[in-house]
Amino acid sequence: MWTVALIALVFYQPGHQAHFTVCPLNNMGFDFCPGCGLGRSVAWLFKGEIIQSWRAHPLGIVAVIVLPYRIISLTIKSNKLYGKSN
Repeated sequence: MWTVALIALVFYQPGHQAHFTVCPLNNMGFDFCPGCGLGRSVAWLFKGEIIQSWRAHPLGIVAVIVLPYRIISLTIKSNKLYGKSN
């Protein structure tokens, strides 16, 4: 699921599409949400726009480092667990 989400963010155009959110905090009228902007931040980073990425959400850069690492580690663990034949 994370792999598909990252691939979708490669094709996402954060500056050209109307902003739609399913964030419950935003929909309740709160101005601050710790997760809002993270997807746009990752999308900007994939486009090479580091400053825009930072402005959208400072943890976008961290997410681009952590998520692929986690995907790879879970894939390796899964292959070791289910790849063995008894």
